[in-house]
Amino acid sequence: MRRVVTLVLALLCLTTALVAGATTVTTGDAADAAEAAASNRGAASAYDTRLGPGECRLTGRVYVPGRGCSRDRCVPGSTLWKFGTDAELCEQRGRKGDIWAQPIAKPRCERLGRVWLAQINACASNPDRARTRMRDVPQCTDRRATYLNHAETEGSYDECLSPRKVRVWSRAARKEGTTLARVALERGRANCAYRGGFVMVDGLCTERQGPPAEPGGVVLIGDSVSWRAQDELAPREPDWVLDSKPGRRLDELGTRLDWMRAEHGEPDAVIVQLGTNHRRGYSEADFDATLATLPADVPVMFLLPYRERTPGNASQVRATRTYAGWIAAAADQRPLTCLADWPSYAAKHKSRLVDGAHPRASAEEWYARYVVRQWNACGSQLGR
Repeated sequence: MRRVVTLVLALLCLTTALVAGATTVTTGDAADAAEAAASNRGAASAYDTRLGPGECRLTGRVYVPGRGCSRDRCVPGSTLWKFGTDAELCEQRGRKGDIWAQPIAKPRCERLGRVWLAQINACASNPDRARTRMRDVPQCTDRRATYLNHAETEGSYDECLSPRKVRVWSRAARKEGTTLARVALERGRANCAYRGGFVMVDGLCTERQGPPAEPGGVVLIGDSVSWRAQDELAPREPDWVLDSKPGRRLDELGTRLDWMRAEHGEPDAVIVQLGTNHRRGYSEADFDATLATLPADVPVMFLLPYRERTPGNASQVRATRTYAGWIAAAADQRPLTCLADWPSYAAKHKSRLVDGAHPRASAEEWYARYVVRQWNACGSQLGR
């Protein structure tokens, strides 16, 4: 009964514009019809022709000359880890093995000295976790660099160090009686910049004292749907904080807002693109409590989640629709809140989705335009 009520509230919220509460944003794009034919048909093939031999190898997959990068065959010692989303990826078998690429944003990947795989929106990662340091590996943009294994987690990602840094930091490690990896994490700017609440002081990554230097800003918190369009969103909205990651769930909204506050201060506005992924045990009350932590004068736009029904995903579709209902109901009660009706828009452009949820590689620019367009319309309707 509660689910029925929730869905009814969602329907009402999606079709009614309220001044004090949620405003449903509905705008069109004249170029959409003309661009529909440009969707990436390669996903239907057994081979991905977008990746060359070197790029294919960095995903752990087999390259077949004259055909392309196999979508379902991995190099010896690896097995398929991710399949069917136009971003196939393999993982090295064994306890000391890992996936061949990580969901690290392009700017961060490049600062770490690693190769960015634009075709699958991922940062090349060395899957051999048995060794802490390696030389002459293809994951580094400079083959003279030393690849350091860290933890591949926020603020502790693997990095490629120049020969000079290796010499200088190795001397420091010997002097301090510690490891090169530890010194790199203590002195490396690339990882420190993404360790919430930490800054570089006198060459060391140190917990920041006082408020952020540049507080506020617009933050977009999302999952793999918006993650795929980060490269396209960044030049369009260079002042936005883009915080999307594959696999992220609605229950992680609170921790990401905490990170934003630690790193940038209270946001000036929030765009939320979550709800595609299911989290058992997470309740509507939990979601409402997280939303209540945002000051009432902070504008919020929710991109309602969408997942097309396909064989075997009925439970995921139900969860996504439930989350959409929660979002719509909560937004209806909150001032300065907009809803972008992504489900209706996506359902009209299914050819642009690779798996009923994510934009194809060729549609990432289209999706980025949609997000910016909705945000601008939201601002107009809220009087920003």
